Amino acid sequence: MFTGEHERLLDEKGRLSLPPVFRRQLVESAFLARSDSAPCLLLFSPEEIQRVADRLKERVLNGEVSVDQQRRWGASITEVKTDAQGRLAIPPKLRQLGGLEREVVLIGVIDRAEIWDADAWAEVERATDEDVNEGMWL
Repeated sequence: MFTGEHERLLDEKGRLSLPPVFRRQLVESAFLARSDSAPCLLLFSPEEIQRVADRLKERVLNGEVSVDQQRRWGASITEVKTDAQGRLAIPPKLRQLGGLEREVVLIGVIDRAEIWDADAWAEVERATDEDVNEGMWL
């Protein structure tokens, strides 16, 4: 499970240092994808990306999602390997799609993590601060 909020700096090569709690789940590899609903990147474990892909294929078969949408999202998925220091190299195109430059925030969203530009994440927090009510899911 991915949880927490972790401020990070991308290095000059676009590498992101994962927090130790995330490293345990992404020992050898991870999958990055663009988000269609927010200006961020999605980070999945190998197991979770397979579950997401299976759900997506089912939704395409049921006519809920178009094949073109499947193509676009599938084309954005990139497998990345963690290095010995627990870093992921984010490809330039994905950094551009996510609006990521230097200061980023890595947040846990239970079944995935998201990588946000720090200013964009601060805006989401300000905009949703009053809307958070854990009574909705507890």
